[in-house]
Amino acid sequence: MLDQSVSKVEVRGLTARFYDQILNWGSLGKYGRFLKSAIARMDIQPRDAILDLGCGTGKNDCLMAEYLNLEGRIVGVDIGQEMAEQFEKNCGKFKNIRLHQQSILEPLPFENEFDKVFMSFVFHGFTQENRKKIIDNAYRVLKADGQLIVLDFNEFEFAKKPLWFRIGFKTIECPLAFEYIKINWKEQLKAWGFEMFKEHFWFMETLRLFKAKKFS
Repeated sequence: MLDQSVSKVEVRGLTARFYDQILNWGSLGKYGRFLKSAIARMDIQPRDAILDLGCGTGKNDCLMAEYLNLEGRIVGVDIGQEMAEQFEKNCGKFKNIRLHQQSILEPLPFENEFDKVFMSFVFHGFTQENRKKIIDNAYRVLKADGQLIVLDFNEFEFAKKPLWFRIGFKTIECPLAFEYIKINWKEQLKAWGFEMFKEHFWFMETLRLFKAKKFS
């Protein structure tokens, strides 16, 4: 049984300081365009309140803020100090973005106040037990008709992917990602309180943005 020690979800040191640049270099400049494409499909409304779990450098929050007016707001949640410093550097110019520094596994000091809870390539890096804690957190902080939006890996059969993809995935990703891609997330999230799924896919359908509505 996998435990949280095999995760690569928390980024530290020089990698944290240059995280966005590393991803952009590694993707030959495609990472930034991909994020913009995904966020454009979130259907952000000008007055939305958005909680970004595992917000990292805040790059996504800066992109989401472009869709908001001054009544909309974003709260990023992350535990890493290096990431917090990058977040403040990137998002400090936005008056409607702020950072709340804590673990996303711990109960959050919010309840029924967000229109959207967003996660970007964070969810796969947790054990299933901890994923349930994160979803419980998201459910509690969302408004009655709020949406959970997850940008992460889609379910796919690893063995059927091209050799170059399999080598890259095994090199970069932690064992928890291999577990994650085997789970039927629609069925799992239905059991955890969400419905009405919408999906968008990229990169041979290995990456997915899915939206799910909270039901009570």
